[in-house]
Amino acid sequence: MKDLALTNHMFGVDELDDFVTAFRGALNEELQGHHWYVMVDPDGQGVDRTEDLVVGVAYLAPEPFADRVWNLYFLAVEPHLHGRGAGSQLIRHVEGVLRDAGQDVARVLIVETSSTDEYANARAFYRARGFDEEARIRDFYGPGDNKVVFWKAITV
Repeated sequence: MKDLALTNHMFGVDELDDFVTAFRGALNEELQGHHWYVMVDPDGQGVDRTEDLVVGVAYLAPEPFADRVWNLYFLAVEPHLHGRGAGSQLIRHVEGVLRDAGQDVARVLIVETSSTDEYANARAFYRARGFDEEARIRDFYGPGDNKVVFWKAITV
């Protein structure tokens, strides 16, 4: 899964410790309510290692101090699958899980990304899946790199 973060240029090598900590915390339940969803290649043709079967990952958690708001912190698929529906499948799965949990658990899903040209496809991806751009926080990630927040209602 770390490879997905690197191959999609989402994190630098020096930032992966937090990524791994979040994954381990969700698995051992230290991070209550945090969920990882993994998409695997069912064929596995030419795969030498089990971790090579992972072709997509989504990570979400409830937003602290908010009323039934969830944050999709991470979504990535293998670059050779971009534009082939894998990311859409993961989004549909995440939204379905939240809808199935009920209105007492989830009412809004947010996604945060960067305003740089490198993330233009990510912003277009979320817009095409019904997310509205809700906010921009100037220079959040660095000078000229705004945080872009997308919002979507979770309806039953």
